[in-house]
Amino acid sequence: MKAYYSFIKPKKKPLFKEDTKLWLIFISISMFLYLSFGAFLLIKAYIFKKETNELKQQIISLNEQIKELNLQKEFILKQETIYTDIMTKNQLVKQQIRNLLDLIPDPITLEKFYIDHNKLIIYGITPTKDVYNLLMLPPLESIFDKTTTYFYELPNGWYRFKSINYLKSENEKD
Repeated sequence: MKAYYSFIKPKKKPLFKEDTKLWLIFISISMFLYLSFGAFLLIKAYIFKKETNELKQQIISLNEQIKELNLQKEFILKQETIYTDIMTKNQLVKQQIRNLLDLIPDPITLEKFYIDHNKLIIYGITPTKDVYNLLMLPPLESIFDKTTTYFYELPNGWYRFKSINYLKSENEKD
């Protein structure tokens, strides 16, 4: 048997050739980039989902606030209507009081009067019953449905009177 000898020194044979190593590096880098991009997309999706949930909570909160504001708006509109009604009624009452005071003839002196929803009570002094009956009673009877007057004679001959005047209520008119 003959022995064979080589003129060159044997070299270690690498497991992978240079071009294979280069391809493995490129594949590794590609896989790393692919996995990194996938992780980036997962993180972005998680953040997006979290922000979406927060926005949904804000929408629910804002809808509740809108409902509360609508209730407050309705309350304010009702208050405005009530205020307008009160102001209108006050103006009417002022006008009626002016009209009532204009009804009082010069010889008759008013001491006080009370106004209720459908009742007017007048206290005053008149020189005679006839002056009252001629000057004061007709306008009262034209305004009110029922008028009752009580006279009390004073020591000087004049009369103190109390006049109770009623309007029919809305229930009585039906």
